[in-house]
Amino acid sequence: MTGLYALKPAFQRSLGGVETWLVARGVHPDVLTGVALGLGLLGGALLYAAAAAPRLLLLLSGLALGRLALNALDGLVARREGLARPWGEVLNELGDRLADVALLGGLALAPTSDGRLGAVAVVVVLLASYLGLLGKAAGGQREYGGVMGKADRMLYLALATTVAGLAGRPDWLNAYLALVLAGALLTLVQRGRCIHARLATLR
Repeated sequence: MTGLYALKPAFQRSLGGVETWLVARGVHPDVLTGVALGLGLLGGALLYAAAAAPRLLLLLSGLALGRLALNALDGLVARREGLARPWGEVLNELGDRLADVALLGGLALAPTSDGRLGAVAVVVVLLASYLGLLGKAAGGQREYGGVMGKADRMLYLALATTVAGLAGRPDWLNAYLALVLAGALLTLVQRGRCIHARLATLR
C-alpha cells in the first residue's frame, strides 16, 4: 500500500538527536502524547477562527508537522526508556483520534467550510483508523497503511493551509476536505484488503 507511513523509519531516524535530548532530561512519553493532543486541539481552534482571520492558517503547517514529530517521539522515548506498555498505546490511539476530530471538526464547523463534507470526512477518517485497530483485535497487527493515513493528512493540511493562508482564502480548504474524504475511503478499502490477507494466513 502507498502512503507516507512507509517513510516512518527514516523520519524516526531524523529525530534521533531530539529523542536523545528528551531522554537525557527525563521527559515522560505521556507528556509528549499530551502535547501532541494539545497541538491538535489548538489547530482545530485556529482552523475555525481562520474564517475571520485567514492569516492564522499560516500557523497550521508548524502545528501539523509538530504533531507528527511528537507522535513519533513518544514511542521512541518510551522504547528507549523501557516505558512502553499497553496503556501507553491506548493513550496514544485515543489522543490521535481526539486530535483528528479537533482538526477536521474545527475545519468542518468553520463558516467558510461545507459542514456536510467536513462531517462525512471526519466519520470516514475515524472508520479508517478503527479498521486499522480491528486488524490487531482480530489477532493480526495494527494496520497503518493506505493513501490517507495520519502522516498524509498532516502533510496535506500543512500544504493546503499554507496556500490558503497566503491567498487569504480559507474557503479553499473545502478542497482539502474533499481530498481527505476520497483518500480515507480508498484507505478503508486498502486496509480492509491487507487485513483480510494477513488474517487468512493465521487460519
